[in-house]
Amino acid sequence: MGGGQAYQWAVQYPGFMDAIVPICASAKTAIHNNVFLEGVKVALVAPRGGVSLGVGKGQRYPANSSWTPASREVGLKAFARVYAGWGFSQTWYREKHYMQHFGAEDIEDFLVKFWEAWGLSNDPDDLLVMLQTWQLGDISSLPQFKGNLAQALQSITARALVAPCSTDLYFPPEDSKFEVENMASGKGTLAVIESIWGHWAAGPGDSEEDWKFLDGQMEQLFSEPTNKRIVPSGL
Repeated sequence: MGGGQAYQWAVQYPGFMDAIVPICASAKTAIHNNVFLEGVKVALVAPRGGVSLGVGKGQRYPANSSWTPASREVGLKAFARVYAGWGFSQTWYREKHYMQHFGAEDIEDFLVKFWEAWGLSNDPDDLLVMLQTWQLGDISSLPQFKGNLAQALQSITARALVAPCSTDLYFPPEDSKFEVENMASGKGTLAVIESIWGHWAAGPGDSEEDWKFLDGQMEQLFSEPTNKRIVPSGL
């Protein structure tokens, strides 16, 4: 979502920065991405009796319902387990990197100690607000663009280093390629992270080779003359 915010600032406050670095992100949340987000949403709200009102439209609960310790725990664990299938690539799981890099004994151990532990560290309502913000992410929703994403991308005056991961399941390189191709000439650079780490290639630094690649790309960008702020952005 930080990458989406970098895009938003680039179109909404174009004079504020000289460069942006959206890493594993998008200028507009894709349909497939929103389908994934609907899955984690309903997994979270179901233990409270909630239902989704649709993409970007929030959720509804039975009258007088509230989060109980039990519904909160079940919902957050369900949210985490659904999310687990999307954070890393198929190859990453097939090669059992959860054992090598996170010390898990097996996949169940990883789901419990890594994903469920992460899920339980969150507040369910905070997650739902962030999820809705993610679903509605679209730089072309500003009035002057009237839903024209290509026009919104063309308006970006900052230099943009766009860095998707080749195996990211919700921000694929094809979307980033479209974004760069629709920027003004010379503004956008596509730097695909060739990695099996999926979305996790964006951070928080567990994949050292991926971050060496990103550091090199950003060093090159930042070495160019600039008179304004540079706004790098990750997850």
